Amino acid sequence: MTAPWMTPSGAVYIALFFLSGVACFSAIPRARSFDDAELRYGLVGLLVTAGSWSILKTAFFIVPLSFQAATYTVGLVFGFSTVWIWLYFASVYTGRQLHTNTALRRLSVGAFLIVVAIKLTNPIHGLYFTTAEQTTPFRYLAINHGVIHWVSTSLAYMLAAIGLFMILELYIESEYDTRLLGAFTGLLALPVVLDLIAILTPALIDFIYAPIGVAAFATGAVYLFGDRLLSMGAASQVANTTVIVDNNGRIQNFSPAAADAFPELEGSIGEIFSTVLPAVAAIQDGDEKVVERDGNGQSRYYFVSSRSMTVGNSAVEVFAITDITEREQQRRRLVQRERELDRRNELYRAIMATSFSFIFRIDLEDRFSFVSPSVEEFLGYDPDELIGEPISMLATDDETFSEAAEYFEEVKRGNSFQMRDHPVAAKSGRTMYVDMRVVPIYDPSVDRDSRTPDDIVGMQVMVRDASQRRQREGLISVINRVLRHNVRNELTVISGRAEMLAAELDDDIRSNADTIIQAADRLLDITESARKIEMNRERSPELELIDIAPLITDSVSRLKETYPNAVVSAEIPETVVAETLPRVETAVWELLENAAEHTGPRPTVDVTVTTGDEKVLITIADEGPGFPEDERQVLANGKEEPLVHGQGLGLYLAYWVITSLDGEIEVSRSQSGTTITIRLPAPSGTPSGQ
Repeated sequence: MTAPWMTPSGAVYIALFFLSGVACFSAIPRARSFDDAELRYGLVGLLVTAGSWSILKTAFFIVPLSFQAATYTVGLVFGFSTVWIWLYFASVYTGRQLHTNTALRRLSVGAFLIVVAIKLTNPIHGLYFTTAEQTTPFRYLAINHGVIHWVSTSLAYMLAAIGLFMILELYIESEYDTRLLGAFTGLLALPVVLDLIAILTPALIDFIYAPIGVAAFATGAVYLFGDRLLSMGAASQVANTTVIVDNNGRIQNFSPAAADAFPELEGSIGEIFSTVLPAVAAIQDGDEKVVERDGNGQSRYYFVSSRSMTVGNSAVEVFAITDITEREQQRRRLVQRERELDRRNELYRAIMATSFSFIFRIDLEDRFSFVSPSVEEFLGYDPDELIGEPISMLATDDETFSEAAEYFEEVKRGNSFQMRDHPVAAKSGRTMYVDMRVVPIYDPSVDRDSRTPDDIVGMQVMVRDASQRRQREGLISVINRVLRHNVRNELTVISGRAEMLAAELDDDIRSNADTIIQAADRLLDITESARKIEMNRERSPELELIDIAPLITDSVSRLKETYPNAVVSAEIPETVVAETLPRVETAVWELLENAAEHTGPRPTVDVTVTTGDEKVLITIADEGPGFPEDERQVLANGKEEPLVHGQGLGLYLAYWVITSLDGEIEVSRSQSGTTITIRLPAPSGTPSGQ
């Protein structure tokens, strides 16, 4: 009987399986050079199992007949292992991550162990296959497969087909030209054809030929198509828009989507990548990963990432390009808004720095939540020393703290307030005087028109140093009182002496004494106006709802008594409520007196009071010659320069009082005389025409 290696056909079988095994094992070192660890494990595993299966197939024809069944059985175990390694490789290559699914892994291990156990115990039950010695075309142990074998083989082919489907689907969906790769992958199906021929005809012995196809695919994947296979898998996983560049910097392939985005790629295969797309190529070594492209008058933005893959000494670079136009436009708008916000914040800080000594915020528990750095220069505290501490830390005594606490409670109810000359304690213990403006801080998520006191989350306090102003005003007050006292005393002496002289002198000289008396009286009036200004200077600016009708009526009555020759008429409603303070009477009197004194020997003065939706109007009209320009400027803008050119401080006092009460003064002239209109804030909801 002839041994297999002694016949041409037997030598062919031995050589075919032996070369398949040698090819697989020789490809392992190159497969181990793959960068991707999971892909490397899959391909090396495929080469080991397919190579071992092929070598065992070779050994089947060489070993004695008594060992051929055992050799065939061990080969079946490696063959079945190859199927599962193939599935692992397909899952990794296509990026499906099925190999990481715990349930699938457990199911696979269970199925593998069951089938292997049946194969290994075949000598006991004989259900997987039986053997019979065969002498043609050479002497060997023929394998007669049982039903369980065909069930197992069907499972193996089904699993192999699933892996093949995953890879071919990836090729189709990648939109690349993968015809050559598809044909190459199709080598896996070639052994199935040989198996069918062996079953249906005696041309081939009934022997599983799958190791040949697996070996052809695995070795080809490593030697012939390694760079293309890897780059295609990587490109298909990272993005639809990709460009593949070889280790010489030349374009190897690109997706249709890449050509749509970058028309320069058309016909560029084999050309230098950095020449075709210099901006995209620069991404590899630069920090900026976004490329801007102009198209149809509108900029589009692409995020570019690169991934290197190495097979032995060969390497490819896969550039994945993602259209991020909408996201980038939104990012750039946000950056622009942030810059604008930063600019406004800088402007805000500059304004705050020039307008206030420092700023702080307090929460609803009256603790500091923010303190500007400038507090250290003013009070000596580092901001961190105050944050989290109660505001009583700056109080000079219990009384001033209680006063401030009452105001803060008002702010928590939605009101704002201002405090002048409030004492605070510096870190050194020194008392500093400040002006403060306190406003509520609302929850920013609440619409402005819907805010209520329940939406207040804190308070902001803007602090201005009042020390220098207090010193300046104190000095002015002292000088004012001293000068006023001395001037009044001296003027009293002058006036008294002049009256004595007027009584003793004849008519021709008495007029000079009368002139001295009149000048002294005018100066005394100026000192009285200065006294009134000094009295009103320190009063609170907080307005109140006041019925001004009695105040104006009293002023009109006083005018009639003081100037009996004057013709005075008044139209004043019984009740006229305005947001003002009682000192408005001082301003009204100064203007009435000015009209009576400077409009001739029999002055005519008309006083009218009306109310509107927003203002209360007080009109004082006379039939005099009108104000000189310098005195009209006093009422128009408070300009009193120089004082000696005016009629004294009365007009300035009227202007200062009205404007300090949020009022307005308007002077109009006509042929019939002068009309002065005072506008005071009216309470909201006041009906017009009252």
